[in-house]
Amino acid sequence: MSEELNLKTLKKNFTNWEFKILGATTIKQLKENNLIEKRTYKGVENKKPDCLILENKKVIALIEGKTPKEFRTEKLRQKAINQELVVAKSLKTKLLIATDTINTVWCNVLRKGELIKDEKGNALNQNFKDLDSNELEQLIIKINDSIDETTSQIKPKKERDPTDLAKSIWQDIWSVSGATPENCLYTFVELFIFKYLSDLDILEDPEDFKSLLKLYSKRNDSYVLEYYANNIRPKIKYELFPMNKKDGTTIINGTIFVSKDEKAVEGYATVFKKILYKFEGYGKLENVSYDFKSKLFESFLKESISKKNWGQFFTPLKVVKAVSKMFDIENYYDKTICDPACGVGKFLLEPILKNLDDFYKVKNNKLESHINIRGFDKGFDTEEQKTIILAKANMLIYFSDLIKRNPKITTQFSKLFNDSFELKTNSILGTLRYPVKEEFDLILTNPPYVTSGSSNLKDEINKDNELKQYYSVNALGVEGLFMEWVVRSLKKGGKAFIVIPDGILNRINDKKMRQFILNECFIDAIISLPKKTFFTTIKKTYILAITKKRNSSDKQNHPVFSYLVSEIGETLDVNRFDIVENDLEEAVKLFNQFKNIKSDFKTKDPRCKIFPIKKFYDDVDKFWSVDRWWSFEEKVKLGIEEEEKEVDVEGFLELVDTISEKMDEYKQQISLLK
Repeated sequence: MSEELNLKTLKKNFTNWEFKILGATTIKQLKENNLIEKRTYKGVENKKPDCLILENKKVIALIEGKTPKEFRTEKLRQKAINQELVVAKSLKTKLLIATDTINTVWCNVLRKGELIKDEKGNALNQNFKDLDSNELEQLIIKINDSIDETTSQIKPKKERDPTDLAKSIWQDIWSVSGATPENCLYTFVELFIFKYLSDLDILEDPEDFKSLLKLYSKRNDSYVLEYYANNIRPKIKYELFPMNKKDGTTIINGTIFVSKDEKAVEGYATVFKKILYKFEGYGKLENVSYDFKSKLFESFLKESISKKNWGQFFTPLKVVKAVSKMFDIENYYDKTICDPACGVGKFLLEPILKNLDDFYKVKNNKLESHINIRGFDKGFDTEEQKTIILAKANMLIYFSDLIKRNPKITTQFSKLFNDSFELKTNSILGTLRYPVKEEFDLILTNPPYVTSGSSNLKDEINKDNELKQYYSVNALGVEGLFMEWVVRSLKKGGKAFIVIPDGILNRINDKKMRQFILNECFIDAIISLPKKTFFTTIKKTYILAITKKRNSSDKQNHPVFSYLVSEIGETLDVNRFDIVENDLEEAVKLFNQFKNIKSDFKTKDPRCKIFPIKKFYDDVDKFWSVDRWWSFEEKVKLGIEEEEKEVDVEGFLELVDTISEKMDEYKQQISLLK
């Protein structure tokens, strides 16, 4: 078989890449035809590579095709490798593949063509021709994620969780600045993003992490910090990821090492150096755990002196993941999902994770979005504390693989981040200032719950006739206002999953809100969460699942799913250790069965009850907290309530004597303190 015929048998059809069989085409011609980057290819412009795998002009791999006769010995194979190494280096690809369609050698260009080894240390022996396009794409991604100047061995893709690094660096930042944990967090995130972009090869010499460290051998500590403030930070903030002109946010906003007026802060150069070397010692930040941002947020939350504010923006990841499984995200292709109180963005980012490559594609250097996520947040105050920045940084980590493959279009990713998350600080109402109607297909949210101070918001609403008409239910608390916003902003037929406090379900004065929900929506589920589900409050909360009616006159015929959750898969204390017990997962599994056969659904699980919708109409002026529709005896069996124990008269007198003795002891101890 001729070499030309061999090449045709190698053809692959990739989802994200182009496979080019070139034959007689030179590097120069590829450049002139805009197939590869327009730059100098010294000494190789007349070379003719056999095949290239391309992604937006970037060479992912070079393939050298040979006939079996030219590939029959190890010496001939090495010759095939050597003759293309210079070309591969010039094309800036790490991977060179040589094959005769029967045998294939995989080579690390960065280590002079050294053979690539699998996870066990054996030479990679998969035959190029035998792999289908998807298998080959996954293998090449794994290879390129593993090999570099130091190794040619494929590493198992192991997610890294830098939470301990974050805590250590927080201590360094706090010890010299005395800044709030919130400000320490923003500064850590900024330096984390700097190192992260460097490790993804988005930042390059002279603005990458390694280049900055090299400056310490030539310049003093203050100069290095100034170089970062004057050169690297603006590169990230204004060139790679331009800010959102609407709200002034980008993906970084630390104010400890660099002041608000973009100047290096005197006196912090030494600790800046110390922190950079801690990042260096940690190693590459590739393959960072998707849970990291939430874990990081929680670890800083534990240190925060303003937990009440932070608590409004933090939802345990276990709850976020559970809600993400209660609907089919595939049904929202080319549709819009929203979180009006998005915090760090997990409710919007978690559901799209597994379908990222379906929802976001890069074709001809253009980023295409096939889902529209909209996250709004008021932040902590109108000046500095911008949770939206954390949401954008979070989104960057989720998109790291896609960004790494397309490093030249960071401004397009920046626009996507800016369009996805927006700070709302023009009014004390935040998101509530914008009376949206029938705009979103899906809403996922955990709005803040407070009743004190909500009168200020209502006073602001009463100044505007449009807002007065929009918030006509006059529900109690901020959560009531958000609930009304959610219902009104849902499209007809749209769905919402809202984490709500018990007040909406229990308060007599919220009868109008419950009636409003019945008038406008179908109630699909109410799942009771345990107390202390949220780190900062013992408030009793529920997951409410609703579907917006197409017509207010539509009547709900199906029953309502309910479930009593006692465990969410983590301890309900400050430590938040993972545990095996997880009623929430079971609730989600049963709900997904229920939603397909609502009227015929049956289960033997004593934590689950299916209530007729009539009960919600009948009890609209009383309460909807489903816990109260289980008997005391049923709750005792579930371990939710403790069994009452009767005490006879003699036992009661003994108990009184014991308490009396204890009281005397306490009185004596108190008198000694006088």
